[in-house]
Amino acid sequence: MWIVWSLLAGFLISLAYISPYALRMFQERRLRARCRRERALVLTYDDGPGIVLTLKLLDLLAAYNAKATFFLVGKCVINAPESVARLQRDGHELASHSYAHLNAWKTTPWQGVNDVQRGFTTLGQNGIPFKLFRPPYGKITLLTWLATVCRGIGFGWWTKVSGDTYANLPDPQSVVQAVEQDGGGVVLLHDFDGTEERSTFVLELTKRLLDAAKSRGWKVCTQSELLRIQ
Repeated sequence: MWIVWSLLAGFLISLAYISPYALRMFQERRLRARCRRERALVLTYDDGPGIVLTLKLLDLLAAYNAKATFFLVGKCVINAPESVARLQRDGHELASHSYAHLNAWKTTPWQGVNDVQRGFTTLGQNGIPFKLFRPPYGKITLLTWLATVCRGIGFGWWTKVSGDTYANLPDPQSVVQAVEQDGGGVVLLHDFDGTEERSTFVLELTKRLLDAAKSRGWKVCTQSELLRIQ
């Protein structure tokens, strides 16, 4: 009998991780198709706000009159109030990226849920309205999925990774070409303060993506605008 219970427990644990992941894959396919159909580019920035890089990005986006979606980490919100104020003043979309950026697959289920909920609370306490949540590392469990959907919050997945956190940064133009081949997309970048090389890469790639959108006639919008979330 214990073998049966062990198998059942293993099945339920697997289901708690695999089912949300399968849903993510389905939603990402739909997201990619929508970007191609609507000829849309969505610039998204995770793990911030930074104190330095975020402000430089905002200057660049303002020069192109472009809006982006910033997935904020709760503890960074507390540490960078000036960046948060500028993000709101410039009219960009702000969304949640948890409080401490915990990987839901590498912590206990309860710690993962607490990190998600604490991130929601921190944004609310700082007067930041949000409609989307992007799980750290893209990892969700059944519990973190429930903690999100029960709040009426959507998931902000992506279609293209910029590579700006890789040890060996890619050629920015190769990323642009990959997005062009897809006919648009939701690009995952990061605006936390890091090395000068990484910051330069993020700024350069952002500029090249915006230039590509202009030359190809793509619309540049926030993720909620793309998803028709009011």
